[in-house]
Amino acid sequence: MSPRRNAGREVQTGLFVIIGVLAVVVALFLLTDPGTLRGRFHAYMRVSDAGGIRKGDPVLMRGVNIGRIRGFELTHSGVVVKLELEQEYPVPRDSKGVLRSNGLLGGVVADIDPGNSAQRLAEGDTIRTDASSSAASSSNPLDAIGPLATRADTVLDRAANLLSPQTSAAVGASAVQLQATLTQLNGLATEQRRQLLALTASLRRSAAGFEGAATRPELARSIARTDSITRKLDLAAASLQETATALRQTSASLNNVIGRIDRGEGTLGKLSRDESLYRNLDAAAASAHQLTDDIRNNPRKYINVRVF
Repeated sequence: MSPRRNAGREVQTGLFVIIGVLAVVVALFLLTDPGTLRGRFHAYMRVSDAGGIRKGDPVLMRGVNIGRIRGFELTHSGVVVKLELEQEYPVPRDSKGVLRSNGLLGGVVADIDPGNSAQRLAEGDTIRTDASSSAASSSNPLDAIGPLATRADTVLDRAANLLSPQTSAAVGASAVQLQATLTQLNGLATEQRRQLLALTASLRRSAAGFEGAATRPELARSIARTDSITRKLDLAAASLQETATALRQTSASLNNVIGRIDRGEGTLGKLSRDESLYRNLDAAAASAHQLTDDIRNNPRKYINVRVF
């Protein structure tokens, strides 16, 4: 076999191998999505308004970029948004999606609120969406500039009214009155300061006079007399206390005697309780009175004096 034929066969074999490899690669790209080879899968969101979202915009879940927007499909009821998500981030099947604005420049992102399902979102699944929240979230923040501008105009108009000539004149008059009031308060403060200085001087003189009086000998003698009077009062108080004690003892004795009389003890007690003794004493007293009268009338009957 010649060398040319061998070389031609080798070239043909190489071309056949290259064509086979290309056919396999083309078949892989046609039968599978390129994202599958990169560890990604596709999911869908159905919204009534895409809000200006574009291909390549991020898909976020709890602030983490887990994918991007791959494309759109317009339908009669809204827009189907195709999402390309990373397989390394598990997305629960009951998660919800929403389109919201991303900053003041008007960008829009797809935000996924993860659910609690144990099943993961798979290839071709559709994420639930809330149409009202999507419309609200996908609104452009720049749309609020119009109302803000209107409010700013209102504020400026009110400021202009405040700076009108009438207001300026009223403020000027108020400033003049305030200045007059401050002048009066300054004069009042000056007068109060003068009176306070005079009162301070008077108190100083009084303190000096009191100090001089406290150092005089008359005050020392008065204090000594006061001490002497105090000692005498203390002695008198002690004497009064002793007298009170004696009176309490005498009162106790009298109470004891009265108690014995009430109980009929002793002579006085018996006299107070036995009427016969009272009558006998009365009779004896009457007899003694008669005897005294008889002696006075007839002294010789009882007195016989003989002189030898």
